[in-house]
Amino acid sequence: NHRGSSYGSLGLPPQPTNEQFENLITLEWLGFDPQRPVWVEAESRRVGICRVPDEIFGLMSHSPVIQVERSRSQRIKILLEVYGSANPDALIAATERISKKLGGQNAKAAIVHIQQGDLSPAIELVLDYYDQTYLFDLQRRNVQIHPVILTELSLAESVDLLIQKSRQLLGDFSISSSPVQSPGEEG
Repeated sequence: NHRGSSYGSLGLPPQPTNEQFENLITLEWLGFDPQRPVWVEAESRRVGICRVPDEIFGLMSHSPVIQVERSRSQRIKILLEVYGSANPDALIAATERISKKLGGQNAKAAIVHIQQGDLSPAIELVLDYYDQTYLFDLQRRNVQIHPVILTELSLAESVDLLIQKSRQLLGDFSISSSPVQSPGEEG
């Protein structure tokens, strides 16, 4: 119930406790087919108030990284769809939480845009900060980054391209839409 950033909880129900979060991750993990890749969004150790278990974070830190790239305008459009209907006071509070890292002038400008109901310029300012933060985090992990450009592609085309890139990195694997069954489970 969190999208990651300072804005990640907006419009979502409260997060579970860390223990519940770890249990939910474990239940999902046990359902995965070990012969198929698991896609995980590059996050820090914390997702909101919850902490990614060390074992999973270790796997994430040493796994191939596919960086999904979209045009800036497309990213702003997506963020407007996600956060455009959020309460302005909540957007301002989220911006204030990162104001030191965003820079005083940028934070003030973003807040003014939010107050005026003009979210695109506010998103642009915040996006610059998050892009730098994510790039720094990826570089710190010292892993090879494999970019995949998805600008202007449909969902189906994007999925096909990501599967193709995964196969280049990991070898062949099967993709099916049917859920993986646990041993002894009848379907």
